[in-house]
Amino acid sequence: MRLLPCLLLALTLATPLAQASPSPASHATAPTGTVLLVGDSLSSAHRIPAEAGWVNLLQQRVDHATTTPPSIVNASRGGKTMEDALKELPALITAHHPRLIILELGANDAILGANRQALEQHMTQLIDLAQASGAKVAVLGFEIPAKLDKDHCADTLRQVYARVAKDQHVTLLPSLMAGISDKPALLLDDGVHPTAVAQLRVLDNAWPTLRPLLIN
Repeated sequence: MRLLPCLLLALTLATPLAQASPSPASHATAPTGTVLLVGDSLSSAHRIPAEAGWVNLLQQRVDHATTTPPSIVNASRGGKTMEDALKELPALITAHHPRLIILELGANDAILGANRQALEQHMTQLIDLAQASGAKVAVLGFEIPAKLDKDHCADTLRQVYARVAKDQHVTLLPSLMAGISDKPALLLDDGVHPTAVAQLRVLDNAWPTLRPLLIN
């Protein structure tokens, strides 16, 4: 039987992955709150050492940028969908009391066939839940590579990110993998996930969007 390209990508993204652990702050000063990142395999150091993942590198960069860095808790997991996150987020908020919640989600939902209405509903619910806790919210988008997107789920997801972020008044980075997804040398052999070397580029993509929210 023929597997659709988007389904192949979904199976790739759903592979169990090691989670990147936040680096301990290098300063004696107490951190200014906690940042919670809820994502999928793009943020969970897929098939690379946890310390090489972009979220761990983000913690290191923040540690060096301020004397009162926040502690970044990485709650990313391969294959995570927005539906999964809706079930997990209340407990994560209770446990960590984050001042900022970063959502890097949506690709798995779109690839697995969620329609526009479901994508918008789940993303809006996640943002509402995060904002109700008093946290600020940032959304990191993912552009599904064109060569794997025969069903045009990328167009739908792109539009959902833009619409929901505008309606909910949250910060949006449209594509965390901009300038990376189209360069095979920066991707693992699955053609989707960034190599260890490319993690710094992922961080550089995210940094201009996240820096104002992370550093007071």
